Amino acid sequence: MTFGGQAGIMDGFRATPGGRTMYSRPQDTGQEERGPQPAPARPRRPPRVWLILGLVLVALNLRPTIAGFGPLLAQIQAELRVNAATAGLLTTIPLLCWGLLAPLAPLLTRRRSSETVILASTAVIGVGALLRVGPSLPWILLGTVLVGAGIAVINVLLPSLVKRDFPERVGLMTGVYTLAVVSGAALASGLAVPLRTALGGSWRASLGVWVWLAVAGVLAWLPALFGRQTHERATGQGASVWRNPYALPVTLFMGFQGLVFFTWLTWLPRVLQDHGLSAAAGGLLLAAGNVVQLPFTLVVPVLAARLRKPSLLVAGAAALIGAGLLGLLLAPGWPLPWILLLGAGCGSTFPLALVFIAQRAAHPAQVPQLSALAQGFGYLLAATGPFIFGALHDRTHGWNAPLGFLLVGTGLTLVTGLLASRPRRFP
Repeated sequence: MTFGGQAGIMDGFRATPGGRTMYSRPQDTGQEERGPQPAPARPRRPPRVWLILGLVLVALNLRPTIAGFGPLLAQIQAELRVNAATAGLLTTIPLLCWGLLAPLAPLLTRRRSSETVILASTAVIGVGALLRVGPSLPWILLGTVLVGAGIAVINVLLPSLVKRDFPERVGLMTGVYTLAVVSGAALASGLAVPLRTALGGSWRASLGVWVWLAVAGVLAWLPALFGRQTHERATGQGASVWRNPYALPVTLFMGFQGLVFFTWLTWLPRVLQDHGLSAAAGGLLLAAGNVVQLPFTLVVPVLAARLRKPSLLVAGAAALIGAGLLGLLLAPGWPLPWILLLGAGCGSTFPLALVFIAQRAAHPAQVPQLSALAQGFGYLLAATGPFIFGALHDRTHGWNAPLGFLLVGTGLTLVTGLLASRPRRFP
């Protein structure tokens, strides 16, 4: 007799009011010998190919409106008649929005599904991208805030959807997601100057092209709404994210790697122009730094999900970034190899941060909480980078001090990454 059969017999015993035990045969429901019943059917969802296509096109929208500013920064600064620190705000403000508004993403999903919130946020990015090429600085700042708000919510929710819908392929799908994000940055930085030239020398027209990418993202995401729930339900119980021992190192690692990446993404073309390169050459080199990230964004998260010691990946990525910064500092006349090193390193740290968010959560329901915490405080920290870099240049009238500042940020990325990559243990 099997244990399942014994359990069915024991279920027939019950206690009488007098304390005696008697047996009553269970009703024949046809379930005694079947074992556990399957969970209720989940709402019908679209085929995975449509989910992946929508994820890719939405993720492509998360960087172009920011990455496209770098190659055009000198012209934008001259036309708006602002100093370097103020120009840096055009990149700093989105990062501030990512930090301040990230905690709102889990709250929004209490009334609407994640899919619905992502659709609305992609539309907000499109409206912001349109306003960001407005006629004056106030319009540009308003569009910058809207772009930052839309990206802030998607930053939190898309990695959570990857964990929920592709639990057996977290590393691979994280790689696909980050590949799309980096590809958007590479396209924007590489095409910024050629688009400006083709569109009559207008930086506004060059940046306005990316509004259509937001439209494509909205259309591609529509199938993801089929079979959606009206709101999210917690699927796990456990300690608060604030008690997670990995919360602080994961947050700091997200912040410091973002500080380094977004600072050189903003200022690299300007640094190269001051060393004698044209705006077009600076834009192409920035695009090369973004393109070289592509294989790393796909391979590194897969390795991180399989390796017992992802700390080796953290150390290797920090070494690549440090070597690239030292090269720009000591031999700026030969920028290509240093930029490729920077791209390879930063193309590894960002997906590592996303993998750590998924892996270091105590339970599946904690993933969006840890994502909101890490990206919220992390991007607030990252937002200081472009502004401090520009302020140091305004004060010293050179690039040695700003590049030294990024070297310090790289060292802190290494330390916090090693702490975040410790073997997964919870009390």
